Amino acid sequence: MKKLILSTLAILLTIAAALAQGAVTFDVTAPTAVETGTPFRIEFVVGNAAPEQITFTPPSIEGFEVLAGPSESYGYDLSIAGGETVRTEATTYTFVIRGVTAGLHTISAAGAVVSGKSYSTRAMTIEVVAPPEDGAAGHGGAAAGQGSNYEISDTDAFLRVTANRTDVYKGEPIVVTLKLYARNILVSGLDNQKLPAFNGFWQQDITPPGDPTPGRETYNNRVYDTWLLKDYLLYPQQSGTLAIEPFEATVNVIFQEQSTAPRSIFDDFLGGQNIRHVNKRLASQSVRIDVREWPDGAPASFDGAVGEFRLEATPPPSAMNANQSGTYTLRLSGTGNFPLIRAPKLSLPQSFEQYNVTTSDNTRHTRAGTNGYREFSFPFIPRSDGLYTIPAFEFSYFDPQQRRYATLSSRETSIEVAADSTALSRPGGGIVSGITREDLRVFDQDIQFIKRGAPGLRSKGRAFMASPLYFGLLAFLAVVFFVGFLALPRYLRNMQSDRFVRGKRANKVALRRFRTAETSMKRDDRHGFYDEMLKALWGYMSDKFDIPMADLTKERIREELFERNVPEAQSLEYVRIISECEEAQYSPVASSRMGEIYREGVALISELESALK
Repeated sequence: MKKLILSTLAILLTIAAALAQGAVTFDVTAPTAVETGTPFRIEFVVGNAAPEQITFTPPSIEGFEVLAGPSESYGYDLSIAGGETVRTEATTYTFVIRGVTAGLHTISAAGAVVSGKSYSTRAMTIEVVAPPEDGAAGHGGAAAGQGSNYEISDTDAFLRVTANRTDVYKGEPIVVTLKLYARNILVSGLDNQKLPAFNGFWQQDITPPGDPTPGRETYNNRVYDTWLLKDYLLYPQQSGTLAIEPFEATVNVIFQEQSTAPRSIFDDFLGGQNIRHVNKRLASQSVRIDVREWPDGAPASFDGAVGEFRLEATPPPSAMNANQSGTYTLRLSGTGNFPLIRAPKLSLPQSFEQYNVTTSDNTRHTRAGTNGYREFSFPFIPRSDGLYTIPAFEFSYFDPQQRRYATLSSRETSIEVAADSTALSRPGGGIVSGITREDLRVFDQDIQFIKRGAPGLRSKGRAFMASPLYFGLLAFLAVVFFVGFLALPRYLRNMQSDRFVRGKRANKVALRRFRTAETSMKRDDRHGFYDEMLKALWGYMSDKFDIPMADLTKERIREELFERNVPEAQSLEYVRIISECEEAQYSPVASSRMGEIYREGVALISELESALK
């Protein structure tokens, strides 16, 4: 009886494993670039099928020399998930080949028949390049244990910062990629990374999750192993030539060398190799981006949107009661610089009490830019009855592909507001039917009601014109006039100087932006807060020293402050606050620092204003 139970259990496990087995797959893996004469492997993998079920048809391999294959290997794995046994198996057919002639060569699709059903792989195109003329395996010999040179040359490993475009309009997306290139060496890691600063750009990290993505590329007629370290989506916020600083890191390389010293049996068993770790500091070249200003002729409703958009408007009901809340909704969708688009302003009738606009986002950042939609809701309450019109809303954007401006508009909306009958029954409540808020505003300009009865006039003392205070005020006005007469020409000359005017209003402009940042902080709008803080800090220096934004850098700020005898501590503090705002602008853990950063920025501007006077 016990044997019967065990046999039945084994049969059930076998059936469950068969049922849990996934669909058959058939794929090919091979490098995309190789050097002539270098052997490499190409593998055809049939998943979820046993060898006895497979009839394999090899591909046509032309332009390559087949050194071995096809060799067949098989493996499987059993796992239990959710109480079920899952069996995963794969049969691999491997060829060892090498390129004979340089150029692009295509390996045709391979075929397989599994249990009477046909499958095929995709064709593979492999680039075969000639080895460099210096020819040497370089330090790969040392890495393989054939030499003792532990130096890493500039062609063995280097960093590259590349941009998918270097000539764009302001607000047009750029994808910047950070990669490590290596050949003939064994890279074990990358330490002390110093990421480039993106001054003048809004940035978003779009690096795929997980470990750095490996690959192979041809660069300067050499084949390199590559690792994609970072991908950034950038939006330039100012025109001119902007520089992306170099990317720096320390590469760790492992060299293996055959030991020449006497060895024991344990050394022979372990391979008798010495392993040496060598580090080298690498730095990429800087990248310059030419950012063009938007062309002339922008519509009045253009506010910096760049891309391709669609506009949908959802107006409130056409009939409402007074004191009843309503919402006008605008949805902006498409692809463009959504992070830099501010909430629009909707023109509502004056008798409508407006509330703060609410914004909802459903966007994602990709290599093609930011796509999705952003929705703006405008809540309001009409306070008096009547027929009102909400004019058409216009939204303009610049299309960099067409190099022209486009304007989207909603329809004009009419709303009939009826009297609020419920308010009339409340003590002291109700509204005046037929009289709007516009009519009420002229009451303080009309003649007041005539007073009836005796006027009750009485004397209040002697005339003011004969008093000492009167003559004192005349003397004071004379002095003010004389001083003003002397100072007016100089003041007029200064007011005609753009540099003087910008310097004088730098503090006021900065304080106005600080107030906007404070409003965003109270709404817990992290993006808006750090955006306004950066505008205030960069704009203050640009206005104060009459420096174009395209030429303004953190180092330039320190130089200008040093020339004006501003303490070094204040200069460093100013640059630190800017850097922290740039780093925290889109960091989800930066909300708790907004109040502290705001207080530090306002206090530092006040100190600089006093020092620069």
